[in-house]
Amino acid sequence: MKKMSLSTVVNKGGREGEAKSITGNLDLKTSMTKKDGYTNPEELFAAGLASCFNGAMSFPLERDGHGDKERTIRAEVTLLGDLPDYTTLHLAVTLTGHIEGLAKEDTAKYMKETENICPYTKAVKGNIEVTYEAE
Repeated sequence: MKKMSLSTVVNKGGREGEAKSITGNLDLKTSMTKKDGYTNPEELFAAGLASCFNGAMSFPLERDGHGDKERTIRAEVTLLGDLPDYTTLHLAVTLTGHIEGLAKEDTAKYMKETENICPYTKAVKGNIEVTYEAE
């Protein structure tokens, strides 16, 4: 299989640290608490998931002559669990999609198809509860 992309990010300090790409294009401070200028792993995952899913949705849309439609994907990633039992930690995701000019039902149809195209949703299938919603 052809390698299409390789990205490398190094984290120091865990959730109270920093994440930097080796290219220098990504340089973030991470924190468990909400602080201006900081992010967390869930936000980073949400950004990657929303971007990948939105990009993957272009394939069925282009096939059906809707490639020019503006679309948005909102990813809400929730960290769940009961501390101090670290074994209960897990994620839940809600993906909400909107395709300009298409009915909610059609948007839902394209989201369902994209679930089996997007590398992120294929990777988390069976591991993370993902809810799909169309607007």
